[in-house]
Amino acid sequence: MSQTKEHQHLHSGWQKTAIIACIVAGMSIAVFLYGDFVDKISWSIAGVGIITFFGMLAISSYHSIHNPNSKGTMRKAIASSMISVYVVVLALLFSGQLPTLENEASMTLMENFSYVIMTIIGFYFGSKGAAEFLKIWRAEKNGKEGKI
Repeated sequence: MSQTKEHQHLHSGWQKTAIIACIVAGMSIAVFLYGDFVDKISWSIAGVGIITFFGMLAISSYHSIHNPNSKGTMRKAIASSMISVYVVVLALLFSGQLPTLENEASMTLMENFSYVIMTIIGFYFGSKGAAEFLKIWRAEKNGKEGKI
């Protein structure tokens, strides 16, 4: 079977996107391990957030070149960086490598960070669901009006 040029171009775009994502993930892991090695956990967490943010911004921007209807580049970058930082902090919290979370103020800060992450996830997926619902609802409404 021969693939069309458009399909080959789209496939090539996804391959390049996957390569960029692997580079971003590798850089985040390297920064985290370096920060853990030199005992600068706070710097490694910040590094993971910054690398993930700009990496996802680059991935979303590159993907939007191949898919002009793609929207929400900044939203994807913010959501992915916040979630990756949250996962790193949670992993460090459960492994006992966050000594600063021994007092009540730090635990309150972590609890509030959890609420922020829940809000981000809720709005990110909720807005997508609401937009799809409105699109379907409007199509059904317009379809029914034309038949009457």
